[in-house]
Amino acid sequence: MGRIIGLTGDEAIAYAVKQSNVDVVAAYPITPQTIIVEAFSEYVHNGEVDTEFVCVESEHSAMSACIGASLTGARVFTATASQGLALMHEMLYIASGLRCPIVMGVVNRALSAPINIHGDHSDMMGSRDCGWIQIYAENAQEAYDWVIQAFKIAEDHDVLL
Repeated sequence: MGRIIGLTGDEAIAYAVKQSNVDVVAAYPITPQTIIVEAFSEYVHNGEVDTEFVCVESEHSAMSACIGASLTGARVFTATASQGLALMHEMLYIASGLRCPIVMGVVNRALSAPINIHGDHSDMMGSRDCGWIQIYAENAQEAYDWVIQAFKIAEDHDVLL
């Protein structure tokens, strides 16, 4: 019989990444994605996963590290939101152009200046055409399920972009 666990969407994503046996996680914390990175770093710290956790200085660097790790054959994950995704923008095209099977959790947050903490899809719409499959979840259960499925989709060579 299964076990029922109450998790937020961020915690569900971190738990799914844990169960997906990733080799490398490179991320830079940005609200509201920070809990994904914090929860997963606890799994690393507690020895629950054998994952190289790379703390980087920016989201651009996070995607760069993911691309490099992916090109060596590692199963890779990152997470971001809002302006963090905008900072990754250049590297998103490189990752898709190289057909790197990177899975990224994006917690949608509005883009604006000087700051906006409201949820919307303006961060993702700017990345819509850069060659990444985007999957949207309505709740924590879907977020968990989609992360696990995203690794299978990303790593399937029959899926053409």
